[in-house]
Amino acid sequence: MRLRLAAVCAAAALALSACATIPTSGEVNEGTGEVDGAEPFVPFAEGPQMGDSVNQIVSGFIRATAAGFASDFSVAREYLTVPARADWDPLAEVTVFDSGALTPDYDEAAGRVTYSVPVAASIDEDGRMLEAQSGTQAQLEFRVSKDVAAQWRISGLEDGSLLAEANFNRVFLPVTLIFASQDGSTVVPELRWLPVSNVATSAARELVAGPSPWLSNAVTTGFPEGSSLAVDSVVVTDGIAKVQLASQSAGNADQRALAEQQLRQTLTALPGITGVDVTVAGLPLVAHTQDTLAPEPVPENVAAAFVDGRLGLWDGDQMRVVPDSVGALPAGADGLATGYNGRRVAFRVGGDTIVLSDALEGGADSLVPVDDAGEAQGTMATTTLVEGDHLVPPSFDRYGWVWTSETTEPQAIIAVDKDGNQTSLDARWLAGRTVQEVVPSRDGARVLVVSRAGAQTVVEVAEVVRSDKGAPLSVGEPLQIGANIGATIDAIWVDDLTVALLGTSSEKGAAPPLWTVVVGGRTTEDAAVPDAVEISARHGDRSITLVSKDGTVRERAGTGWSSIASGVSDLAYAG
Repeated sequence: MRLRLAAVCAAAALALSACATIPTSGEVNEGTGEVDGAEPFVPFAEGPQMGDSVNQIVSGFIRATAAGFASDFSVAREYLTVPARADWDPLAEVTVFDSGALTPDYDEAAGRVTYSVPVAASIDEDGRMLEAQSGTQAQLEFRVSKDVAAQWRISGLEDGSLLAEANFNRVFLPVTLIFASQDGSTVVPELRWLPVSNVATSAARELVAGPSPWLSNAVTTGFPEGSSLAVDSVVVTDGIAKVQLASQSAGNADQRALAEQQLRQTLTALPGITGVDVTVAGLPLVAHTQDTLAPEPVPENVAAAFVDGRLGLWDGDQMRVVPDSVGALPAGADGLATGYNGRRVAFRVGGDTIVLSDALEGGADSLVPVDDAGEAQGTMATTTLVEGDHLVPPSFDRYGWVWTSETTEPQAIIAVDKDGNQTSLDARWLAGRTVQEVVPSRDGARVLVVSRAGAQTVVEVAEVVRSDKGAPLSVGEPLQIGANIGATIDAIWVDDLTVALLGTSSEKGAAPPLWTVVVGGRTTEDAAVPDAVEISARHGDRSITLVSKDGTVRERAGTGWSSIASGVSDLAYAG
């Protein structure tokens, strides 16, 4: 075996040296800059052997299933009886288990093999991920019998597949399906996890089928109900994905333009695809491509701040505050929020009132460097938006509405427009909870809600249904996200698919946890800085800033945190 392996390696080395010789003559030519992507990893699959034991059959089936995601599960089906092969649907649900050995329990008398599986996540047939809490176990049962050749085979099993976490990221790819906000202006993404094999086909099929039920009323799509692929195969040639839609998939001109953008933006985000060619009933879906969908709004590179008892503005380099004549902050001011124009702010006063201020309306030119500030003259003027018993800190959406709710067992989420008109959005699913954060996403189609149910932190995202002018009309039933998240003190949107939550430290002087959660994906835990009490971000996890109890502001710097300002009790980018 060693001699054969050495011979193969030597031959490979000779072949590589022959084709990799550097030219020493001839013209200098410009390359294409294109590099073929690596082929997806395919776990090794081996069919059953004569005389295999029951345990060998079941464990061999599990290994072969992992390879089936990159093929057609044909090897895995060899471990099944003929009737079971026809009935088994491997993609009905994929259980991702924590890597490690699985120990079977074989009941010989009953002809049953049972596994207790530590679950990391599950993926449904449409690619939606549900992350599991630590300690979650699934019981998988296989019934076994001998076939006509007196060989053990699996005769009964539930639909679905089992996949080790070590193999998951090799055979599944996160795919962002692109939908539009209700006004048709802004991208609203939904994350799915699809097998790497034929991923373009799977992505196109799921996009055409539409958004998940929890999001469907808050977005619009260019594909009419009943749309489908005419040919269940998206062929990619020279970077161009050819998508053939069935005739009922073409709506009016606006719908066709949106559908083309959705397909183009979804598929060109996949490896190896640079463009799309979309036809319906053999004709081009659109005569000319349009670009009407914009990404979510990114906050300006300025943040409002509470500095030494005043309202101020941080531009990343200098801290400026309102002039002495504007006055100091009201007593008990906290929970600062900034509008997307960077000029309007809202904050909480005394825990029971949300107020609005336009003291930053003149921008940085109307402010003074913090070191030049003197004695504030009285208390600054504010406009009361909401009064309650104990309110959640406010947040702005991109339409200018301010969001909050009562913290204890609210019956509704409250949204207030710039004129003070208040809307109560039914949220009876929060009954029995203590609400900590209500934060609209930057696209305006979703809202993040963090609450406590007893000792458990619950992180959820719900759809926001709006009028044609952007007024919120209702919130839907929530999608729970995140796993293994402890007590939190602040939460924000980091980008269009990611939220971050600042936790509390269990030991004095220790760094509290900082969780990032991908909506429809996984949770990652990092460490903040000791005594961190607040979190904000402009765009992306590299822009996260932390405010400590002593007033120090820190931002990401490599794998650590770098001090950028001091004397700050609150800092907020738009949102």
